Amino acid sequence: MRLRPSAVLMVTAAVGALSAASVALPASGATARVLRVGTWHGVAGTYSSIQAAIDAAHAGDWVLVGPGDWKERGDFTTHKPAKGEAGWAVTIETPGLHLRGMNRNSVVVDGTKPGTPKCSSARADQEFGHSRSGIVVSKVDGTYVENLTVCNFLGEGNQIW
Repeated sequence: MRLRPSAVLMVTAAVGALSAASVALPASGATARVLRVGTWHGVAGTYSSIQAAIDAAHAGDWVLVGPGDWKERGDFTTHKPAKGEAGWAVTIETPGLHLRGMNRNSVVVDGTKPGTPKCSSARADQEFGHSRSGIVVSKVDGTYVENLTVCNFLGEGNQIW
């Protein structure tokens, strides 16, 4: 039996869709949720910080971040590092999490001090004295970070680690 090219395309698309669906769902079989940060196309998200959404997320969930200059302070407020350890502005400890900016040019995780211009190069705007990393995926697998910019995590820190 010979399949028409359109039939082959439909079968390929169906198999691809089934494969994508099986990857996107959490291992427990629960439906993946979408947690929104900021505003995107006039729709306000539930969360006002990336870290708050990540903390509320479960394996397989998507955290979608709207445009903004996100000066995340998790290491100074909610996720304080152990003595002598570097801080992390955003900490991901949930396996299978998807962190996605809605626009790589306008979603910026910024290591400069609050109230300063986006990705400022002014010395006074930097967090010197703190070895910080921007986004850290800590000891978990299957986690994705995509479509965003990270800047000004200086010293021994990393932008994304």
